[in-house]
Amino acid sequence: MTREKSQRKSLFLIDGYAMLYRAHFAFIRNPLMTSYGLQTSALFGFSNHVLNLIKKEHPDYIAAVFDTAKKTFRHEKYPEYKATREKMPEELREQLPHLWDILNAMQITTLSKAGFEADDIIGTLAQWGPKHGLDVYIVSGDKDFMQLINDHVFMYTSAGRNFEMQIIDRDGVIEKWGVPPEKIIDLMGLMGDASDNIPGVMGVGKVSAKKLILEYGSLEASLDNAEKMGNKRVREGLLNNRDNAVLSKELVTIDTNVELDCKMEELKRNEFDIDALSELFQHFEFSGLLKQLPNFQIETIPEYIEPVKDYITIINNNDLKSFVNSIDPIKPLSIDLETTSIDPMSAKIVGFSFSLEKDKGFYIPIQYKDKSSNNFGNDDLKTVLSLLKPILENEQII
Repeated sequence: MTREKSQRKSLFLIDGYAMLYRAHFAFIRNPLMTSYGLQTSALFGFSNHVLNLIKKEHPDYIAAVFDTAKKTFRHEKYPEYKATREKMPEELREQLPHLWDILNAMQITTLSKAGFEADDIIGTLAQWGPKHGLDVYIVSGDKDFMQLINDHVFMYTSAGRNFEMQIIDRDGVIEKWGVPPEKIIDLMGLMGDASDNIPGVMGVGKVSAKKLILEYGSLEASLDNAEKMGNKRVREGLLNNRDNAVLSKELVTIDTNVELDCKMEELKRNEFDIDALSELFQHFEFSGLLKQLPNFQIETIPEYIEPVKDYITIINNNDLKSFVNSIDPIKPLSIDLETTSIDPMSAKIVGFSFSLEKDKGFYIPIQYKDKSSNNFGNDDLKTVLSLLKPILENEQII
């Protein structure tokens, strides 16, 4: 089962090497080569995938996460961990320095930490995201990540050979494996994982592991009830492989509490460095990707700065005379009459509003509520008009 992307802000976490390997092997029969002999299949596939992701999903936050060459805490527990993995093909390794250049030009943060796998960093960030009001999308097809899925953490993975993408939620995990996300580590602990050389329990596969979890609720409970198993192969497997089962569950459990030297704000998606990315795509002869770059300019809205406004009320003759004397006869002046109504035949003047420059105004009140005395002499209106007359009659000003 898949679901639509929600309206919350989003954090997309790219499983870097998984995406790179997928891109490399997608072109394995007909690899892409530049005119000067550099294989670029992985670079092209990775770049194309990221461009499509950003164009379709518009992530608010994004990061690409990678393993390091160092052994992890899992190797300390089980030296044979991933021992059957083949080394990275040399033609793929040669592309790595160029990948860092591309990600740098895309201004996408890259993360890794010695002693931990990319899975653990992604797991930790998947815990951070919802605490910052974000929905998290893990860009990977690795089933290990299904243990992290909850109401605000999802997998964003390929739905087929045409690179169509789907969002997998809790129901999607249950549909795929028959157990909810929180039981994936129990399921994988029992069945093992040949790709990572995780032993699991001999004689227990996907079907029998699912039955055990649904009946007993956990790996540990299944082991405790091994004697009750009717299936001889499963019963003997549980009885003879308890340590392997417990170890396997530990190995598949993603660490979600890795100390990271970054803050969520550092993962905010930035505008591509179009010039740098264009130069790289030209160098790698990615003409199709190069044509797409003008579509990836992020429209930035200028920050609104509250203007400093200066409004002055004039309530005596001295201030009024100073105001009149300050008026430059060469510069324009804005004036507005405040009146008791819009009927010119019956309206009475309430006050005068003037502006000499932007965000600066003067107001001369004639009538106002609770007025107890005149401000400008025996007749405020007459006095004010007499002082303003030279201005009001000057065609160069008004």
